[in-house]
Amino acid sequence: MRQHYWEIRSLGVEFVAVANEEPANHAEWRERLDLPFQLLSDPDSEFARAMHVFHEHEPKGRLIARPAMFLIDTHANGNTILWEHVSPTSRHRVEPSRIMEELLSALDYRRQVVTVIVPSSGEVEHRIAALQDPPLGLYTTPAEVQPGVLIQRDFMHQLAMAANAEIHRLYADGWSLEAVSTEFDGSRPVGQRYVFARTVDEAGSK
Repeated sequence: MRQHYWEIRSLGVEFVAVANEEPANHAEWRERLDLPFQLLSDPDSEFARAMHVFHEHEPKGRLIARPAMFLIDTHANGNTILWEHVSPTSRHRVEPSRIMEELLSALDYRRQVVTVIVPSSGEVEHRIAALQDPPLGLYTTPAEVQPGVLIQRDFMHQLAMAANAEIHRLYADGWSLEAVSTEFDGSRPVGQRYVFARTVDEAGSK
């Protein structure tokens, strides 16, 4: 979400993340990951339970929530949930382009523009290799692997596939491809940014 944060803020929408961690851990994460948005702490999962996303049968007995996104109107309609998406596991995340689509529709934008960032195979391999030493590759596995690294590799593969699947969804839903450009992290190319657009008439038809 870091790469899409300013798109969301440009619409006058505040983006806040909540996790089942202590405030000190959030401060360290925000600094290490250079996150532009606020992280709120829910160590006892009270918020997760209130939003009905608490993981009741988590295999390891941890107090965690399922990944979820909520679009909440805090003004005219008194904290009304306009849209929500709850994922079954941490490997299934809603694409930022879908979030932007829901935001633009909720704000009655007739001309809607969303972007999808597809990481290159080199970027996926770069992120996987950074997880441990000796590094993993896209498919190769060293003799000794640090705990959790294989799960993270699968997670990276899942993110890349989800981005490509989102492009197919947008095409199928009638969006037009407007532009494609190289996406950079600093001076390092990390993938391609696809820009899609559509016009919605006053009746809400696309």
